[in-house]
Amino acid sequence: MYPSALEAGIPVEVFWGLSVLEVQDLLKAHAQKREEDLKTSVWMQFLQAELVLRFLTREKSDPVPMPWDYYPELFREDRDAYERDAAVKELEDFKERRRQYADALNRRLRGV
Repeated sequence: MYPSALEAGIPVEVFWGLSVLEVQDLLKAHAQKREEDLKTSVWMQFLQAELVLRFLTREKSDPVPMPWDYYPELFREDRDAYERDAAVKELEDFKERRRQYADALNRRLRGV
């Protein structure tokens, strides 16, 4: 049990001050933490592979995958800011196209 406790990061002085059941609880908690870390690591690798595949096989008209597609609650503010910026850019592009159209129409009407 002592080597397992050291491997789990339990300091020597703490180990000798704990009961057997407390050490077992700490070892169990450490094992659960390691399993959770492994699951997180596997999930991140899976997500990375999916994103690479999705990005490489997408059509030109398909949107680029964004973080909020996978974690909507975590990136809610970022998505809102992105959508606001996109709306502003779309409006500016529309204004610029209308200005160009009006300039072309004015030139045609003036015969220039």
